[in-house]
Amino acid sequence: MTDDEYDALFREAYPRLVAMGLAMSAPRHVAQELAQETMLKALHHRDELATFDAPMAWCRRVMGNMLIDNHRSRTAERSAVEKMQARTDAMAQPGTGSSDVAHVAASAKWTDLIAPLSPQQRAVATLYYAEDQSVADVAETLEIAVGTVKSALSKARDNLRRTLGPNDGTASGEARA
Repeated sequence: MTDDEYDALFREAYPRLVAMGLAMSAPRHVAQELAQETMLKALHHRDELATFDAPMAWCRRVMGNMLIDNHRSRTAERSAVEKMQARTDAMAQPGTGSSDVAHVAASAKWTDLIAPLSPQQRAVATLYYAEDQSVADVAETLEIAVGTVKSALSKARDNLRRTLGPNDGTASGEARA
């Protein structure tokens, strides 16, 4: 497939893929992002697409698969956040026997500190630091892979370091990590 043929495919496919994403209830920014990813995959598979009678059908299939994956990810993340919210609500109840760290985690200061994090990063950081769970326990609680927990925890630490700055008490988090 030549550059001109790819450009023609892009001009035809991109708006249709965005419309497909919107029709499947994806928010506009997600539909646009997934359509861009689809067209990037098409660029990488240009030689293969040149042999197809209908490269647009291939693009629609790739877009459909990514929409399904995105929906599954959002559903799993929402479930994890709901579980974490239920645990946080339980910790906030007086007389639950929670540790002092758990009370700090349920406090407004902790909530404000982790607010800029993604829902998954908030859940992982809270379970790891406030509930003193191991990485494996966090993975089991949130029903995600251990590698996903490690990645989310690393990203959460990086974001918190930027938020706190170099002299804002990161030493206690450093010792745990």
